[in-house]
Amino acid sequence: MNRISLRSSRESESIILVREGTLHLGRSRDNDLVIDDRTVSNRHAQIVTYFGASYIEDLGSTNGTFVNGRKVQMHTLHPGDVVHLGNYSFVVQLGRPEGHRTAA
Repeated sequence: MNRISLRSSRESESIILVREGTLHLGRSRDNDLVIDDRTVSNRHAQIVTYFGASYIEDLGSTNGTFVNGRKVQMHTLHPGDVVHLGNYSFVVQLGRPEGHRTAA
């Protein structure tokens, strides 16, 4: 199971486990992962996971989705990839950490 570390300059780090299926990210409260940042679109991006592999897809966001400093429309995620949405960064890791929360 993949995990993502979510960081921002305003908050402490949190860990999200990503199960198979789709995880929606954005500012709107109906997302699976709500990102409270004005530079993030209401429905900014999604992470899709199947057979243990994950990819991130930009959903037409205003400010874009970046992986390892490059703007992407879609990108297969690998351990160590750093994803930026607005002022937030996500680090893709492998393994199941202790004290985690699982995203639906």
